Amino acid sequence: MTALTKHILGQSGNLSWGTLSFSHPLLRDLALPYFDIHAALPGPHVAIIAGMHPNEVDAMEAALRLKDHFAESLLRGSVSILPVLNIPGLFEHSEFVCPVDGKNINFLSPGDLEGSFSQVLIHQVLHEWAKDANVFIDLHGGDLREDVAKFVMCQFTGDAEFDAQTRALAHQFDADSIVEFAADQTNNRGRATNELPWLGRHAVMAEGGANGVFDAACIEFHYQGVVNIGRFLGLTANVAQIAKQRRNVVVHNFFKVEAPISARLYLDVSAGQQVAEGQRLGVLKDIFGEPQAELVAAYDGLVLMIVNHPIVNEGEWLISLAPLHGSPS
Repeated sequence: MTALTKHILGQSGNLSWGTLSFSHPLLRDLALPYFDIHAALPGPHVAIIAGMHPNEVDAMEAALRLKDHFAESLLRGSVSILPVLNIPGLFEHSEFVCPVDGKNINFLSPGDLEGSFSQVLIHQVLHEWAKDANVFIDLHGGDLREDVAKFVMCQFTGDAEFDAQTRALAHQFDADSIVEFAADQTNNRGRATNELPWLGRHAVMAEGGANGVFDAACIEFHYQGVVNIGRFLGLTANVAQIAKQRRNVVVHNFFKVEAPISARLYLDVSAGQQVAEGQRLGVLKDIFGEPQAELVAAYDGLVLMIVNHPIVNEGEWLISLAPLHGSPS
């Protein structure tokens, strides 16, 4: 029995669409929407996913627009798109996790066939649906209660030639920042973009959006970045590339700033802002409005993500802060 079956619902020219089903018993009731675009000439295969977090609507909208772009402009190779990975959470507006097992799919790569629903799902997506992909692109950004800068992540392995190609792919996006994870980093692992390079497969992950609402600039950020990758790989015509407008600051990791207590959060910073060591990032107040603690930058950094809801729980991930000068001690 095959692990993956495509149920074609429609075709138009080089574009087909439908749903995917998987033979694994934990996924037997799952039907994932997909698009396939094939050119007449051979070339690279690009796999694109969005909706791992189903409130990240800018990424999902970009995936739908990319379907149309590649259907019109693909000259060689093929493109496969999963516009909504976390279908079980879509109409539940599930924040960060898959409601079937309460796990965040984003940190479960490369997956586990003996694990729970989300672990099996990401395994099948990476190792069955996208197993032949030369490049894997994971689009994210802007769940409920968060504001995310427009940034890109890629993982280096120590292989200079391989890493140069991965870097070139990540830099096709016009970003506030590009996070080039060093081969020896350990605190940020478990994403598809972190794990696939260790299997010899190029991957990039883009973040950008806020509060689960459409933002034209964020949709364009995701869309144009992937369009540029298609051009870079030779899938589409080599037309002029749009000049970059953002800072595109290269950093090599980021770390969590967590809530020391459950409290009201009053932030002093925004996503994409550069901060200095010792700078106050925000204040935590109790239910009477009295200050109880401050969040302070431990190093010069770039704010990649903030939680922008004022009610937070102890231990909650409030800010992603990328060091600008090496790794913090």
